[in-house]
Amino acid sequence: MKFNYKNFSCDTEIYLKDNDIIIRFFDRSKEQAEVDIINLVIVDPGYGYLCLKNKDDAALLSGFLDEDVFSSDGHIDAAISLIEKISPATKNMYTPYHITRFKQTSFVEYNGEY
Repeated sequence: MKFNYKNFSCDTEIYLKDNDIIIRFFDRSKEQAEVDIINLVIVDPGYGYLCLKNKDDAALLSGFLDEDVFSSDGHIDAAISLIEKISPATKNMYTPYHITRFKQTSFVEYNGEY
């Protein structure tokens, strides 16, 4: 499934467990194929994720989204709308949310080469 907002588009992966949902936002073209893993491995973390936890008559929505991509409240609202489409019952539920925009500053890496 693709996520689209204005001139931005990215790939998504959806993970389901019971009534809970995680959506990962990423660029599929940056992911290495299995045959490429024998050489230098670069693991792209993607643009973030949203996690929806259903709690009886309510739901909790949280996540981390890269602020270089999700730069406006409209981007965040579009991501929330996507998760509501996947779990339509939440549209009429009380669903408080806390979504953190993050800026990548550094990383820790092990790729098998050193």
